[in-house]
Amino acid sequence: MSITYDVIVVGSGPAGACAAWRLAQAGVAVAVIEKAALPRYKTCGGGIIGRALQALPLDVGHVVEQPCHRAQLIIHPTGLSFTTHRPIPIVSMTMRDQFDFALLSAAQAAGAVVHQRRALEDISFHKDFVTLVTNEGSIRAQFVVAADGAFSTVARKMRLADGPVLIPALEYEVTVPLDRLDRFHGVARFDFGWLPDGYAWVFPKQQHLSIGVLSMGRRGGDLKSSMARYLDLLGCRSVTRIEPHGFVIPVRRRSGPFVDQRVLFVGDAAGFADPVTGEGISFAVRSGLMAAQALIDTQLKEEPVRNTYSRALAETILPELRTARWLGRLLYHYPRTRSWAFAWQGQRLCEAVTDVMAGTRTYQDLALNPRTFLKFLAPREFQRTAQGNDAGTGRIT
Repeated sequence: MSITYDVIVVGSGPAGACAAWRLAQAGVAVAVIEKAALPRYKTCGGGIIGRALQALPLDVGHVVEQPCHRAQLIIHPTGLSFTTHRPIPIVSMTMRDQFDFALLSAAQAAGAVVHQRRALEDISFHKDFVTLVTNEGSIRAQFVVAADGAFSTVARKMRLADGPVLIPALEYEVTVPLDRLDRFHGVARFDFGWLPDGYAWVFPKQQHLSIGVLSMGRRGGDLKSSMARYLDLLGCRSVTRIEPHGFVIPVRRRSGPFVDQRVLFVGDAAGFADPVTGEGISFAVRSGLMAAQALIDTQLKEEPVRNTYSRALAETILPELRTARWLGRLLYHYPRTRSWAFAWQGQRLCEAVTDVMAGTRTYQDLALNPRTFLKFLAPREFQRTAQGNDAGTGRIT
């Protein structure tokens, strides 16, 4: 006999855990199924940016290993270096197993049921409910929230052909001597242009460094070679221990729809990662909460759920992703333009991107508002000229 819930969430990452928490808070009978044993290791840099912390409805301070109030951006091959600082952390460093488990534990405390070591094997649709077949039997619900990552099993079982565009990344958990670890304390470092169409990063944790490289090109090139050269640059080739992990990031969303046959797609399963940075937690949290709220507000009515969630995405996340994709192309695929822009106004660009990461601006603020764009990119004398021309003639000459 099937176990029955109002909603089943597939996947226990930030998107799924936040959706389950919001649903349970509202009194919805919700279960989370997770194929792994919990807490499970998640390959990820583990940097929670300010806008993600703003989106979270829960306090996760107890799993933050190191707050970084400074971010350093280095542009290769020019060697230009810029540092930004904020009074609140720009990036809060965590280990994803602890971060994700903290969110899931909050969902459990609110009343969500968690089934771990339960892998999805098939999905079938009926008039008023969905049946999920797992390795531990069948579960039934009125709706499913698909939060099962870039290789979404839900999407595959539904035979959805148009998946997100995935890019490769490589991350090493690197244990180094304490004196070397102290060199990176409190700073999130990003090296753009270190490899074609990509960047490298260093995220300091409590007792080790998370060091990674990614390529926005789908083939990715030789990430291992890029990582070896990066370790040399950092002075970290001779280390105590290295744990290598490979993963993929969805930097272009599914074409939609994001609600299909009583299934709502959220987070990486929908392809909601930032095309500029590859960061996915911000939009995972927001989409998970939006999906849950759509289910709550419409009292689990199929057509209203579809309309409400689709409209919420169209008004918030999707426009931001479109703008970020445009900016990402400029950043990664036009190296000469990138070098020129950072040589000309690098500090302003870094301050603006830091504002986006901190959640005080959006990509749309930067790209779609000409005055804002001029303010952080153009020289001051050009700003004055442009504003004068705009006031007198209605156009910039």
